[in-house]
Amino acid sequence: DDCPICQLPLPLDIKQFSFRPCCMKKMCKGCVLKSYKHGIDDCPFCRGKQPKDKGQFIAMVQKRADTGDPEAICYLGAVYREGRYGLKADNAMAKKMLTKAAELGVKFAHLLLGQIYYCEGESAKMHKHWVAAAISGDVYARHQLGCMDYDDENYGRAVQHWKISAKMGLEGSLNAIKDLFLKGHATKMDYAEALRGYQSAAEEMKSPERREASLLP
Repeated sequence: DDCPICQLPLPLDIKQFSFRPCCMKKMCKGCVLKSYKHGIDDCPFCRGKQPKDKGQFIAMVQKRADTGDPEAICYLGAVYREGRYGLKADNAMAKKMLTKAAELGVKFAHLLLGQIYYCEGESAKMHKHWVAAAISGDVYARHQLGCMDYDDENYGRAVQHWKISAKMGLEGSLNAIKDLFLKGHATKMDYAEALRGYQSAAEEMKSPERREASLLP
């Protein structure tokens, strides 16, 4: 995903981007800092007022979900899965909302559904949702598919999955290929290709504003 303001790929580190319930957008901390320097205390993207507490936060998400916003529906599904913001954990409700969000095209919903079915031992449904998420561009689902192939000792397919996620900037996938190389299940060329792709992705995620924001306490 890209930051909707600077249009650079969002960092994978959740500490380096900010989520706003007013517009359901994730934006990099560099753009948030830049907006703050220009005197903008509201949302840098839509200029919406920010919630004062967790109650207002989840109420804003609920309001957008009620209008059919796919991202808001997905977010609520995740909240019901974990039991946050004063809402009691409800696995059935989580699956219902995440399934609806997935049908509306939210790749993260597929990732979370895969995790739920993994915990429930539903391997076929888990695989189905992770494949859907990976095809839609979810880096973590792609990595998980590689892990599944690794567990099945299908090292060639695992490397191919991990190459894709490494080239999207996931260091864990790069390290997994390195581990396979050291064990003799991947080639030096495999690791070199993944390393180049990872470095390129990491470079694309950088900006002076993001670096400045990362240095703040």
